[in-house]
Amino acid sequence: MRHSVSIAFLCLVLCLAGAYAALGMPSSIFPQTDFPRVVILIDNGVMSANEMMATITRPVEEAMKDIPGVRTVRSKTGRGSAEINVFFTWKTDMVQAELFVQGRLAVVQKTLPATASSAVWRLTFAAFPVVGLSLTGAHYSLTELWETARYTLQPRLLRIPGVARTGIVGGRAPEYHVIVDPLRLQAVNLSLGQVSDALIRNNLIVPAGMLEEDYKLYLTVVDGRIHNTEDLENLIVSVSGNSPITVTGQPATTTAHPVRIKDFASVERMQEPVFNIVTANGVNAVLLNIYSQPDGSTLDIARQLKQELEALKKALPPDMQATVFYDQSLLVGDSIQSVWEAIILGLIFSIAILYVFLRNWGATFIASNSEHLKLP
Repeated sequence: MRHSVSIAFLCLVLCLAGAYAALGMPSSIFPQTDFPRVVILIDNGVMSANEMMATITRPVEEAMKDIPGVRTVRSKTGRGSAEINVFFTWKTDMVQAELFVQGRLAVVQKTLPATASSAVWRLTFAAFPVVGLSLTGAHYSLTELWETARYTLQPRLLRIPGVARTGIVGGRAPEYHVIVDPLRLQAVNLSLGQVSDALIRNNLIVPAGMLEEDYKLYLTVVDGRIHNTEDLENLIVSVSGNSPITVTGQPATTTAHPVRIKDFASVERMQEPVFNIVTANGVNAVLLNIYSQPDGSTLDIARQLKQELEALKKALPPDMQATVFYDQSLLVGDSIQSVWEAIILGLIFSIAILYVFLRNWGATFIASNSEHLKLP
């Protein structure tokens, strides 16, 4: 009773400090945990499972086994895909282990088929999406939806603090198909390999050196990138020569003319092959899964995402909607609310029980504060 003011002051300070820490603490549905597991995902088109096992899965497994801290290596191989799981001991520094795995994979990558693509992920709770968006539009093709998600939505979502990456599911990425006429290709004395090499060599941008003039340095590049169907049709594959032409009083000369793609093939803008179908609200859709940083706050990401969606409504084409179909922050918010309810109810019941036994509000207040100060 003699130190009631001091005790009340300490209780108030502790309550304010606890509220400040609770409001500023990152929130997530699971605690931050580094599982001793690194996953390697490899894709190689439609290669058969047996060939994938012999040429990809087995060499990668053997390269991973001698990494420090590795306990076991397990894999799953299917048609055109392989998943290699590298398990470590719990004492291993997983950030360093992930770098070891990436280094070994880069070494063994030279022996793998050139068409194989790989990705390395350290398994944490951040490996699962925290928010999911669906992009739909009744009057738009899957290619248009994919382009909007890739070039309009994804860059703006990545600007949100705490967002690690976004994954696009569904849709069909655009691509150009060169449909070759075999007879016309034979007439110009070319092969499919020459056509493929020409497409690779010419569709690029390379530095061409520098030029110094008038105390200025000019850096030059050669831009041979293809931007549309017309550029692809006019791409030169080779140069062919005709029979010599004789002009009176002059030596015979040989004329040459370029052989272009349109001379033996047609070009069409098509869609890449897909192996899954994604729908939302009964119509075809493109999904965007948003992943958080390991120490990111799910509530903050969801709140800023909703603000970004309001701004995106003006940038999206007409009749195209971006809506949330999965929101992990709802579960987190409900859990936090239940914790606050338990704290408040516990405080009310403790004060009521103390009053019943002490029959004095002043003593009850001091006793209640003393009991709370004893809590860890």
